[in-house]
Amino acid sequence: MKLNTYTICLLLIVSSFNQGAFAQASTLKIADSLFAKQSWKAAKEKYISYLKDTSVNALAWNRLGYSNQNLKLYDAALVNYRKALANKPSQGVINVVLVRMAKTYSLLNKTDSSAVWVLKAAAIGYNALADVDTSDGYKNLRADVKFKQVRQQIYDVIYPCAAEPRSHDFDFWIGDWNVFSTNNKTQVGTSHIEVMAGSCALLENWTSSQAHNGKSFNYYDKQAGKWEQDWIGSGGVSDKQRYLNGEYKDGAMRFTYQSTNPNGQKQIGKFIFYNIDKDTVRQYQDLSTDDGKTYTVVYDFTYVRKKA
Repeated sequence: MKLNTYTICLLLIVSSFNQGAFAQASTLKIADSLFAKQSWKAAKEKYISYLKDTSVNALAWNRLGYSNQNLKLYDAALVNYRKALANKPSQGVINVVLVRMAKTYSLLNKTDSSAVWVLKAAAIGYNALADVDTSDGYKNLRADVKFKQVRQQIYDVIYPCAAEPRSHDFDFWIGDWNVFSTNNKTQVGTSHIEVMAGSCALLENWTSSQAHNGKSFNYYDKQAGKWEQDWIGSGGVSDKQRYLNGEYKDGAMRFTYQSTNPNGQKQIGKFIFYNIDKDTVRQYQDLSTDDGKTYTVVYDFTYVRKKA
């Protein structure tokens, strides 16, 4: 087959393009290998050769930035990181770049900018407070007089319940308690109440003086604007209850509940925690089987905080 001049030129162009693409891919592979070995200077040279300031490879820009960061070329690193963010990076690359930018600004002792970028990182999932507290990259940020405030902002982003005032309505119940019958002062058990899930809930650990124990999960439902307690005890299927409509008012956390007795009769009641003082809580529960016309006391306990 005889090829005309146009076809020959086209084949040469395609061949040249393929060779160029292969060479670029080979350069990137070498750069990534050097990066993995933490050969920062050599990796940097290969990434520069590959990127040529026009590449849209966000991961490669990020890695060039990190190479420059480790070479203490911080301004260059920031330029590279911004290139990474401008070229449609994956969410994973975004997460990494924001943290690296925060550390780079801290290393430059530009702590205000460092705070801005670490908060941006926290807003999309960065939750490594231990890294903020210990990493050399954040050393200058930690030395800043505003660090305590910045750390609290990061904490509030990571743990939104901690920043919600109503999530702390029940904090007066937190601690270790000896529990007594309010009427005759006989000890009926002990209880340990602890914060869990980043201040989103309280966990009750109840142990009676007899062979009985149980736990409750207490949390503020921001959407409903009310507290809820879900109790499960060791007494079997009948030893569970959901307490609803919790609201702290007049010095007490007040719940309501509804259940059915073994005869199928509807029961309603009130479940109240009185915040007596910092070392005393009264827990009261009553019950009505006539739609609230009359009530009987189920129990009335007084919690006394254990001494350290």
